Order: sequence, then C-alpha cells, then structure tokens
Amino acid sequence: MSIKNTPQIARAANAQLRPCWTCRGSIGGKEGSKLELRERARPDRLECPECVQARAAKDLGPLVLPVPTRRELVAALVCAPDDPWWEDRVLHAKLYPGRSRRV
Repeated sequence: MSIKNTPQIARAANAQLRPCWTCRGSIGGKEGSKLELRERARPDRLECPECVQARAAKDLGPLVLPVPTRRELVAALVCAPDDPWWEDRVLHAKLYPGRSRRV
C-alpha cells in the first residue's frame, strides 16, 4: 500500500462506516475538494461539507434525524440494524421527543 492510495482507502472506509446523511457520500466531502482537506470528519457530524453549505444556502435549518418507528425498534431487539445512524436516531428520539407522538 502506497501513501498515494491512503486517502482513497480512508475515504471509502469513512463513507461505508459513517456516510453523509443527505448524499450518502463520504462525510469528509467530495474527493479532492478543498473542504475535504480543511474540514475534519468528526464522529458527531451528520452531513458532508457540501450538503451543510447547500442546507445553509437554502435556509433549511439544522438536520433532524427521523425517529425510529415501533417496527424498527422491535426489529432492533432481535438483530442489529443495518443503519449506520441507528444509535444517533435512537439518541435523538430520546433527547428530542416529538410533541405529537404518544409515548
């Protein structure tokens, strides 16, 4: 493995483990972009820099993760979900309960 291949391998692994919520690409940004080289892909980040900028340009506000459905919660008791964002969705549902949802 050469040093030139290291960014591509890291980018592919990062995209599989923690994809951008909106575009499902690498959370660090598009390949070779200045944003990818400057911005750090923190574990708490939900979107890549391009999607964050697009959201800000459209004045959409912060990203809110969808609340897990009852079916998803019951299925998670039996086997581990395939969603890389599962823990974050459950945490968001606990921290920010919906006003119209019955608990």
